[in-house]
Amino acid sequence: MTTLIKSINDIKNVLAKSDRSVGLVPTMGALHAGHISLIKACRNDCKTAIAYIFVNPLQFGPNEDFKKYPRHLENDFKVCEEHEIDFVFAPDEKEIYPENINCETITPPPDLANILCGKTRANHFSGVATVIKRFLNIIQPDYVYFGEKDLQQLYIIRWLTKEFKISTFVRACPIIRESNGLACSSRNVYLTEEEKEIASNLYKSLGLAKKNIRSGIFTIKKAILESLIFLSQFPKIKMEYFEARDKENLDDVDDTKTKGFYFLLAAKIGSVRLIDNIEL
Repeated sequence: MTTLIKSINDIKNVLAKSDRSVGLVPTMGALHAGHISLIKACRNDCKTAIAYIFVNPLQFGPNEDFKKYPRHLENDFKVCEEHEIDFVFAPDEKEIYPENINCETITPPPDLANILCGKTRANHFSGVATVIKRFLNIIQPDYVYFGEKDLQQLYIIRWLTKEFKISTFVRACPIIRESNGLACSSRNVYLTEEEKEIASNLYKSLGLAKKNIRSGIFTIKKAILESLIFLSQFPKIKMEYFEARDKENLDDVDDTKTKGFYFLLAAKIGSVRLIDNIEL
């Protein structure tokens, strides 16, 4: 049976009565197949499985989609219920950021936060780190689950738990894709069917880059150029970045490297911003 909880005191009281292993799936709602994969991993690993649903205002920029971000708590609760989540924690904004409490703002290191998506989304990762630390402190889970699609976020959460000595294991789960290869995202609902087909070429471009590196003929720069040329035939795709980053720490990589790194990209189709990556 799944229980909906909306207050910090109530979730703490429930957890205080349990000595079982606790897993946490952080979400902003609008649950899709990617979230479900995290829920299944959590349910498989832990005796007590919790999903939180909270659209975090701190991680949206002034021109981003905070107000229109999809909010469907009733449907999301049903998804959690179907997959046997024990508790859905869905607090309102004042519960997480009360006016009478000074919630510490977390600033991740620039070498993680100011690259890739951080170049165009000022303070986004500060907002992410701040809210995740808040929830980890409230729930104190043994495990927390994140998808590898949001790769930069994943690295920042790992930094967060290490920096603040939070004894929660960060579990990374593989990217879940739609049938055409498009990475599952809550923002995919904004795309028309035609736009979804166009967006599927983002993953194809990552696969092309990986194939070209594996051929042994292409350097990283040449592989990226070939992928950008491929994407240029789709004028609705507006590229933000297409980069290679080291698997160890997301640093820049030597142009001749052939493994141990990711290709990552971000692009817009209309007003919808999409990200994806592939590992070598």
